[in-house]
Amino acid sequence: MCGIFAVSGSQTNAGAVVIAGLKKLEYRGYDSWGVAIRREGKVVLEKQVGKISEAQHEFEPATEAFGHSRWATHGGVTVQNSHPHRYGRVTLAHNGIFENFASHKERIGTGTFQSETDSEVIAALINEHVEKGCDPFEAIQNTASQIKGRFAIILCIDGVDGIFAARRGSPLLVGRSADATYIASDIPAFLEHTSTVNYLDDDEIVWIRKDNVLFADLKTGKSIEKRNIDVPWSEEEAQKGDFKHFMLKEIFEQKETISRAINQPSELMKSAAEVLAQCNGVYFLACGTAHKVAATAEYFFADISGRKINVVAASEMPTFESFINEKTALIAISQSGETADVLEILERGKKKGAKIVSITNVEMSSVARISDVVLPLNAGVEKAVASTKAATAQMAICFLLAHADAELRGRGIFNVGRELLRETSTAINELLNPRYAEHIHAVAEKIVDRNNMFIIGRGSLYPMALEAAIKIQEVSYIHAQGFAAGELKHGPIALIENRVPCLVLGDDPETISNAMELKARGAKVIGISPTRADVFDEWIRVPDCDGAQSIATLVPVQILAYQLAILRGLDPDMPRNLAKSVTVK
Repeated sequence: MCGIFAVSGSQTNAGAVVIAGLKKLEYRGYDSWGVAIRREGKVVLEKQVGKISEAQHEFEPATEAFGHSRWATHGGVTVQNSHPHRYGRVTLAHNGIFENFASHKERIGTGTFQSETDSEVIAALINEHVEKGCDPFEAIQNTASQIKGRFAIILCIDGVDGIFAARRGSPLLVGRSADATYIASDIPAFLEHTSTVNYLDDDEIVWIRKDNVLFADLKTGKSIEKRNIDVPWSEEEAQKGDFKHFMLKEIFEQKETISRAINQPSELMKSAAEVLAQCNGVYFLACGTAHKVAATAEYFFADISGRKINVVAASEMPTFESFINEKTALIAISQSGETADVLEILERGKKKGAKIVSITNVEMSSVARISDVVLPLNAGVEKAVASTKAATAQMAICFLLAHADAELRGRGIFNVGRELLRETSTAINELLNPRYAEHIHAVAEKIVDRNNMFIIGRGSLYPMALEAAIKIQEVSYIHAQGFAAGELKHGPIALIENRVPCLVLGDDPETISNAMELKARGAKVIGISPTRADVFDEWIRVPDCDGAQSIATLVPVQILAYQLAILRGLDPDMPRNLAKSVTVK
């Protein structure tokens, strides 16, 4: 969730560097922001409610600073609840949820706190240990042992040089340059300064002082050596370029990202397929859009390799954990690789001996590091909260994995699947042009005033109907629902009234028959399909991509959601109440 960024170096504009870094992490939280700078041994705090992208603030010269962009969980959106928090000698920012904070807060004394947050209690606990004579590492270690829940914390202590950070479950990484060291919850924060990274693992702590960096085990205090990793992302990828919004930029980047996703080494895909072949049960785990991708994968595997897989929203998986054992494969789909619900299931599944395959955009993420096989999306930086290019890349990899599984089962069609995906990528490339976007904009103008919308699809297009509803809800705030086309007569058709927009995904005879049922009850029918049917009031063309049709169909849905948001005067990059990486439950 929240964005955390720190710098310690030889430059004297640390406050400005932190503000710039936090602006690049705003997709992680944009309720409020705060910066702490250390100047002449004193900490100066600046905190404000609102988006940090709108911040215009100048800081006094300083070589160390850290800050936080908040997505509110505990406590309302107020200046007092904004991070960093100061308690005694400790100034701290926190990402995560301190589940058992209330009992500690009551013991310390509720009247001593300035905020409603669980985070301020962490600062108080560390301060308590410092006042008892513990050194900083001991104080943080002792506090970590008192915390139930996932956290990433960053802090400074009066009278002690440098900045400390520790994590358990929530992401933190260190960036290294010649004249400074950075700590952030995501790479884009410091990408303009360095692409050399050290990843902080669970229950690890780091202490930075300019270019001096010390890593240690949070439980034992023993020092740890870390490997420098050069990430393949560029600063240009993290910028909008000529596009008004990241969401539109990332939609148009699907011209390349689908091709990059399927450019997986054949041996890597074979390794992932072998994990499935060695197991009796397969569960796909994901949340949100990634869960709809997993639901599409269920159709891919049934149609292509004849394998039955189970798809469960990660938050619902605890009900089915009794079925996980050493003969179970868990396939995790997560753009960030830090999704809390997914990680918790993987951690417990690993202890039971389950094999893990991950499909993620961050190859050194927590999900990736717990996995036996990692299938990278290669999608590059995705900053809009609503996932677009990562979603189609995930679908492409699932499609390819189903073909790799089929090949192991003697069907010999892996290269057929890869070639179909190449053709799909080419067709999408031809689709993504200004004229196409203008046509969808014209369709959006005709339905933007409606408060309800329904989407139907059949087969692998049914999960795409569910995903279309998510996209429209996320960025335009229109109430949208997706249904299996054949289920209309079993209840949902009661919702149809005059002029209600209904998106119809596909042009097969049965789906067209369902569209006619909608039209008969007054719906405005919008077809998204390779051919135009007479029943369609509006038509958005997509190429015919055979078994990969769901991938191609998702693209115009994304554009439609974007255009609806723009017409409603909304910011599609930062939908209300949402954040990009959900690192808390």
